[in-house]
Amino acid sequence: MIYVLALISIILGAIAQYLLKVGMNAIPLDSGKGIAFILKEAVTNIPLLGGLTCYGLSMIFWLYVLSQMELSKAYPMVSLGYVFAMLLGYFLLDESLNVYKIAGIILIISGVVFITKG
Repeated sequence: MIYVLALISIILGAIAQYLLKVGMNAIPLDSGKGIAFILKEAVTNIPLLGGLTCYGLSMIFWLYVLSQMELSKAYPMVSLGYVFAMLLGYFLLDESLNVYKIAGIILIISGVVFITKG
């Protein structure tokens, strides 16, 4: 069960990254309107706020995971967030996925499996 909660936390973190990316892409940072405009846009940006909310929820789950699991097993699992973020980018943002990225995904997953079994 604790591994499921860790995965929920990690997936929420990756979703947060996706939402932050979408939210920031919607804010015209080079508009020359100044920091007040950017801040106003940021606090009314639904994807950005959703990303921050996902981060908050992720942290709540993660704190519980840390209280129940060895740090040396829990923390390496965070690297799965790279995998989930890459897949979200590929499927939802039309980002590239090549043989090197796929090899990296395989290495990350293999490393997490070895560490959590050890």
